[in-house]
Formats: sequence, C-alpha cells, structure tokens
Amino acid sequence: MGDYFNYVLANLACFVFLGTVMFTLKRSGDKQSSTLFLSRLMLTLVLYFLSDAVWILFEGGILPGNKLILNIATIVPYICLVTTARLWYTYCEIVQGNTKILTSSGKFRSVIPFYCAMIILVIGLFTDYLFAIDDNGHLEYRPLYVVLLVIPFGYLIYSSIKAFHRAFTSNRYHDHSLYIAMGLFPLMPILCGLVQAALLTVPIMCYGATSAVLFLYLTAMDNRISTDPLTQINNRHEMQRYLTTKMKSRSQGMDLYLLIMDVDHFKEINDKYGHIEGDKALVTVAEALKISCADAKNRAFLSRFGGDEFIVIMEAESEQKVREKADLILGNVTKLSEESGAPYDLKACIGYAKYDYDNPVTIPQLIAEADGKLYEMKKRR
Repeated sequence: MGDYFNYVLANLACFVFLGTVMFTLKRSGDKQSSTLFLSRLMLTLVLYFLSDAVWILFEGGILPGNKLILNIATIVPYICLVTTARLWYTYCEIVQGNTKILTSSGKFRSVIPFYCAMIILVIGLFTDYLFAIDDNGHLEYRPLYVVLLVIPFGYLIYSSIKAFHRAFTSNRYHDHSLYIAMGLFPLMPILCGLVQAALLTVPIMCYGATSAVLFLYLTAMDNRISTDPLTQINNRHEMQRYLTTKMKSRSQGMDLYLLIMDVDHFKEINDKYGHIEGDKALVTVAEALKISCADAKNRAFLSRFGGDEFIVIMEAESEQKVREKADLILGNVTKLSEESGAPYDLKACIGYAKYDYDNPVTIPQLIAEADGKLYEMKKRR
C-alpha cells in the first residue's frame, strides 16, 4: 500500500513543479511558435503525471474498477506520452527552422505515427493484444505493447539525432547549447521509461521527464538572453563571452580576426523612412551575414554589437580569406536590399583586425583597431 501512495506522491510532486514552470512560461507573454509548443508539451506532461497517479490506484486495487475501467486508466497515460513525443518533435523542427512543419502537409506527415499509436490503443481497449488482466487483477503486457513504445521513442530518437547533427554543423553559435540540450532531452525519459516498464510501481518516469524538461527550459531561457531579439543573431554579451574563449585557445593553422561592420547613413534611413524601415534594414544586414557565413560552420560567429553595428569573429588561414568574406558580406547586403524593394540604397562598411596571440590585447582594444580600419574605409569612400 505504501509503495502505491509513494508513487502517487511522486507524480503529484512533479505535477506541481512542472505546472509552476508552465504557468511562469505562459505569463511571459511570449507568442513564438516554439514557446507555444514547449508550453503545450509541459501541459501534456502534467496531465500524464495526473493520469499516471490515477492509474496506479486502479492497478493496486485501491480504487475499484472492472476490466474496461482499468484498460482506460492504463491507456490515458500512454495517450499523454505519445502526444508529448509528437509535440516534442514539432518543437524541435520549429527551433531548427523547419517552418514547413506548421503547414497542412507538414502536420499530416508528422501526425501519421501519432494516429497509428491511437489505433493500437483502441485495439488494446477492446482486445487482449496490447495488455491483459491476470487472475490477480494486474496488468500483463503483450507483444503489441513493444510496437506502441516504438512510436514515441521514434519521435524522440529522430529529433535527438537531428539536434546533435545541427549542434556540430550550424554556424549559429548561440544555438549550439540549445541543440545539445535538445539532443540530450530524450535520454532521461527513455532510460527511466525502460526502468519503469520493468518495475511498474517505481515512480521514476515522472522524475526523468521533469528533469529533462527543466534542463531544456533553462537552456532555452539562457539562449534567449544571448540572442538579439530583432536580428536573431548573437548579442553583444554573447560575443564578448565567445571572443574571450577564442582568445585563450588558438586553432591550429588558423588566425583569429574580428570584423566590425556598420550601415552607411543609417540615421538618414531612420529619419526619412521611419524606425520600422530602419529595423528592416538591420534585419537585412543580419540575413546577409547569415548567408555569407553559412559555409563557415563553426569558424564564423555573428553578432549585433549595438545600433547599426555588427561584429563577426572568424578564424581563417589568411588575411586574403577575410577580405574575400568581407566583400561577400557587403555584396549580399546590397543584393538582399535590392531584392526586398527597399526605397533606399543599403550599403555598409567593414573594418577588421587580426588578434596577435603573441602580443595579446583586450577586447576593447581589438574592437578599436578594427573600428579604426572601418573609418579608414569610410574616408576612402
């Protein structure tokens, strides 16, 4: 009897804890698609904790019920788990930039395994193919149960592999920690789920799921703090943290460069066309940076320094590579502006400085050196 009540208390504790986190997230007012799906994921998990607590009371014979009621009490937690896995898959796709997942065709493809799981659960409700009740009133799992577990695990494992791949191939530095957290997310629920499948009355699944969601939530919040909200690239604080790390460790065969860029006549764009157009210009510049450095992977770090100034930290084999990258960035700024139909000519200037590991300087000194080269370019114009 005590084991069953401890099981209930464990689920209720996770219910209260994760419910508080979900309430905090909802109060933040963040309407991004990724945040909405993360909130829904938390909601289905707290419903799972509640339904799992009810299930153990039926399983232990504390609450009376016939075979149909016990089947329903067993199936509801699985519906919550499969729904959580599908929401998790959708959340991962959105964070990694797959906007097609929100289209009708994208939703249809992603929901096929979910509906297969629902069909299996319905079969299990009226037959003994999924699980059966033994003479003592306890559950016995049948082979179809393994098929049922494959579906949520499939969602989780696929998303984990894809997130790990993005973590080591994306050039968006501020996303790396989030991608790694997404890759690690399924490990605790899967391991704890396997243990609980073998030891039904050990309340470990709720702890594993809660710790995984909390880790993801904290990482996502940290990621948001490190991101410039307008341009969606790294902010000044994250740039300083990254550059401090790179200054301490030199990559073999590579030199470290800091490029600083600002928009020509940005004040005039704001004054003549308004701050909304000014914001659009900054977003265009950020997109030009992303496109120009897409092939650099982890060798280029993009950030907004403040106002109309941007900083790129990159490692290169030679100064010629840096000049080529700078020319590519400036060319893409003009190209994207023309394609957008902006009512002004959007141009920018870039200055750069090489960091000398043998004669190290501070970050402000390195920026000042690059800034000096920037204004030399402006004067030449």
